[in-house]
Amino acid sequence: MLPLERQNEILRLLSEQQAITVEELCSRLYSSGATIRRDLTILDNAGLIRRTHGGAVYIDSNTTDFPMPLRETENIEQKERLVQKALPLIHDGQTLFLDSSSTVCRLARHLKSYGNLRVITNSLKTANILAELGNIDIYCTGGRLREGAMSFVGAQAQHFIQQFSADYAFISCRGIHPHAGITDADENEAQIKRLYMLNAAQTVLLCDSSKLGKRGFCRIADVDDVHHIITDGVLSQEYRT
Repeated sequence: MLPLERQNEILRLLSEQQAITVEELCSRLYSSGATIRRDLTILDNAGLIRRTHGGAVYIDSNTTDFPMPLRETENIEQKERLVQKALPLIHDGQTLFLDSSSTVCRLARHLKSYGNLRVITNSLKTANILAELGNIDIYCTGGRLREGAMSFVGAQAQHFIQQFSADYAFISCRGIHPHAGITDADENEAQIKRLYMLNAAQTVLLCDSSKLGKRGFCRIADVDDVHHIITDGVLSQEYRT
């Protein structure tokens, strides 16, 4: 198991149990104590867990924004299905806003077959992926870099976005709830996503089933503010009232 996969599994186990010991992690992940303790230190330094004597405890994910490398390893198959459903909305010559989520980053990898696309993004990771494709005009916001998320936020990024108008804004979220609406873990990212929505003709929300019924720390918008919701789960009528 690769380190990122192992660390992601530790996070999954902690989210279920709230607390776990090094001994149990060694047994369940078939890893040495030194390896597990090293993983726990990395996760603790990233603010994702809290180390305790002999183990670790969970930190509420609704207020924690996981680093991009860890988010990229979560729910890969579900995210790919969402991306495949979203691609038919895109056509040659369009202008797109792409947020800094790992799901939308996966969408960016599939844009090589399109012509004359213009993409505005606050994601350094997405901008690098698009640059490798070589067929897209890329506009990266700049601003304050959130190193773990590999994204730009702040006043400079917000001002940059306001200079453009797009056909579609593709965004994801931390949670979608019939009463709390669409939410995220970081207030700066939530503000960026609101600006994408404001300056796009239509907004597309890509949301895997693990986020249904969940509430993040910061509100992005009402569910009805989104034109297209693409999910592998089932949205009840309650979400649209």
